[in-house]
Amino acid sequence: MSLSQENISNRNGKVSPWAMAGIFAGAGVAAIASVRRRRAACSLHDKVVLITGSRGLGLAIAQELGRRGAIIALCARDPEELRRACEILEREQIDAAAFPADINEPSSVPPLLAEIVKRFGRLDILVNNAGAISVGPFDDFQREDFERAMNLMFWAAINLTLEALPYMRKQGSGQIVNITSVGGRISIPHLLPYSCAKFALVGFSTGLSAELRQQDIHVLTVVPGLMRTGSYLNAQFGGRSRHEFTWFGLLGNLPGFSVAAEYAARSVADAIQKRRYICTISLPAKILIASEAILPETTRGILATANRFLLPKSGESKSRATGSSLDSESGDVLHALTTLGKRAAKRLNQPI
Repeated sequence: MSLSQENISNRNGKVSPWAMAGIFAGAGVAAIASVRRRRAACSLHDKVVLITGSRGLGLAIAQELGRRGAIIALCARDPEELRRACEILEREQIDAAAFPADINEPSSVPPLLAEIVKRFGRLDILVNNAGAISVGPFDDFQREDFERAMNLMFWAAINLTLEALPYMRKQGSGQIVNITSVGGRISIPHLLPYSCAKFALVGFSTGLSAELRQQDIHVLTVVPGLMRTGSYLNAQFGGRSRHEFTWFGLLGNLPGFSVAAEYAARSVADAIQKRRYICTISLPAKILIASEAILPETTRGILATANRFLLPKSGESKSRATGSSLDSESGDVLHALTTLGKRAAKRLNQPI
């Protein structure tokens, strides 16, 4: 037996008390260091957070992070929408400021980031949340529909990230949170422009996470399923728009298929604090993603069957209707079944 082995074990082959003490002491030091690192990473107090989008999930995330001590910078195109969102946050005594900007325009991004850093002195967390949904069959979409979706939900996130990274590198740390979708993991029929943009964002987010990890800049990819944010009232519906609104409104608002916006926001905030890399929200989303991974042919067949027998066919008109206008024309049954969605819309600054 070597000298080192003798120091660890006595003649009976048992670990000596001194060795055990050393092991426990080392484990204790490691545990204390881990807790300290975790506490430092978990604190949101006075962290400056830029969130794109001032209604729906974006507002819910702002509320949740603000309750945990963060300073909120909200960005959206509509100054009136921003004003209402900040009033909602201020009623909860959350420190929030509005920054009107059209992030679809790349030239608007540098002055936006510069203004935020000038006001608060830093930028700790960027939440790429802005999005828009168009619902309808592929034959009723044009190239422009795909371009608009990519500009808002992919290129805007790229431009904001490119502009935010120099500030975060100078600070020595930062977090980038990309709100993608289960539609960015599995392409859903009648949501193709949205799914294409979200697929691109998932690829960007997960790849960027690996590249920036060594720089202490953390990238979180959030993959929500259906949520009751009231966003269906702001969506655009093509084809046979009333039928499209019916199926999308029902799935997006019924418990079991969808989750509350507040639950989703808590999940995002927890993932930020725990410095997770992936956050998938809702059991149906997890099941759908697992099904696609394990049984891709079966999953595709189910979606194709749903598209053929359950979803509306292509319409003659290429015009679009908003969810809020279609909701005003819907019957009492659909009104009743989407009650939770309308309540969420009122809470979360959605147009009604």
